[in-house]
Amino acid sequence: MAQQQYIKHLYEKEECSIAEISRRVGVNWRTAAKYAKKDDWNKPIQQTKRRQPVMEPFLDIVDTWLMEDMLKPRKERRTAASIHRQLVKEHGFQGSDRTVRAYVSRRKKELYAEAQEKYLRLEHPPGRAQVDFGTSHMVWDGALREIKYLAFSFPYSNAGFCIPLPCENTECLLYAMIRVFEWIGGVPPEIWFDNLSAAVVSVGKGEQRELTETFRRFMLHYRFEAKFCNASKGNEKGHVENKVGYTRRNWLIPYPTVSSYEELTAELYRLALEDMQRPHYEKKVTIAELWEEDKKALLPLPTIPFEPVRFETARINKYGQVQFHGEVYSVPSAQIGERVLLKLWWDRVEVFSRNEERLASLPRRYTLKTQPVDWKGYFRIFIRKPRGARHATMYRFLPEQVRQYLEECDPAQYQERLRFIHTLLEEGFTIEAIAQALEEATKCQVYHALDSALIRHKLYRITFPDAPLETLNETYTPDSVRRYTPEIKAYDRLVPQAARKGGELRGQAIVEGAM
Repeated sequence: MAQQQYIKHLYEKEECSIAEISRRVGVNWRTAAKYAKKDDWNKPIQQTKRRQPVMEPFLDIVDTWLMEDMLKPRKERRTAASIHRQLVKEHGFQGSDRTVRAYVSRRKKELYAEAQEKYLRLEHPPGRAQVDFGTSHMVWDGALREIKYLAFSFPYSNAGFCIPLPCENTECLLYAMIRVFEWIGGVPPEIWFDNLSAAVVSVGKGEQRELTETFRRFMLHYRFEAKFCNASKGNEKGHVENKVGYTRRNWLIPYPTVSSYEELTAELYRLALEDMQRPHYEKKVTIAELWEEDKKALLPLPTIPFEPVRFETARINKYGQVQFHGEVYSVPSAQIGERVLLKLWWDRVEVFSRNEERLASLPRRYTLKTQPVDWKGYFRIFIRKPRGARHATMYRFLPEQVRQYLEECDPAQYQERLRFIHTLLEEGFTIEAIAQALEEATKCQVYHALDSALIRHKLYRITFPDAPLETLNETYTPDSVRRYTPEIKAYDRLVPQAARKGGELRGQAIVEGAM
């Protein structure tokens, strides 16, 4: 009764929401709503309860086992018979197997219904958001790069946004969130997160979280409330989990070809706005219409912008470099042995002296990392499916010289050339070196015939420029020609003396005065 009174007090006196009361009291939100809004407190007629005197002392034990089993694979869960045996053996239970079976059957259904209630899609109020990271790829300057992206979803409207990033660190997380805040013109009052390391230092009991100092300041600056899922309970933010997959399938496949993160960010924003024109999966109106309700619930943006940065200190080594987290940066203007301050942005590093003088501003190295392409594996697929090779996602990312070599030939030669390139890759040559060899071979006009020997020669000279030239070992020249040594003087005897005085040799005659 005291708990019910406290619920009523929180609702009437402190004007707490049902969700807040549920959290503070530790009860289901339906229970909180029942007693918070209850007006009739007359005592009802007591119904006679069916008692289970034999089972009653063991109910908590059985319930604990059943709830424990819900976390296990089905084949590892207890049966009613095994529960009965365990009760008898460990707790001296004297009831029948039938009694235990009846209780377990009923209680399993109740526990399942309670669990389902948690998993059911809640009627999310407008303005609430969920965020999570995903992984995909993009093609930048002809190279494949793995990217992370922050998916930002709004369950009420099903609107979503996506920001590409090179990493999942704190700087990237905050930068991406700020970009979305600026796009939508406000801040969601409540945002759900997984226990990502960019924000959470450690996870305690229940809702206890130790947050990073930078993330805590970020929360205070934008005045939103951060909610974190229970450990291994990603379903608690299932909407954004679905949005991560939807974004990858519909916006990032096939891999976009761009020249910067900014270019891809602009394209993803365009796709997000375009996606709002489709109908909501359940509410029969467009996402754009529901999004207007989401926007009305947003908090205003702060007047002072927040810098999504992290600070570290380091010392300049004897090579004029600074190192941190495995990354090395040259700072020639700094003195050897000098301790400097590093201001870490998501995409750059600013180096400051002890006097707060900026010594350098350098791109973060992880933004430049490329992902090696398994061309051997792709060419293995191309050989198996030559008709579909040109339609493969990665085919268009081949160097231009390789694509020309494959396409500028008779259909009968196409698969043969695929096999040749695959053989070169198997031998350890890179696709870039093969492309250069093909470019040089093009100048010799060998494409009309599959002159693999010349292409190989060019490839070896590119790959091993300092290797000595080997003697050509060929077998088609006759031995009589191979062993023949020309006599140069024989040519002199064929030229008459008159030719030396300016005559012209025609057959065996000398024409005098010819020039």
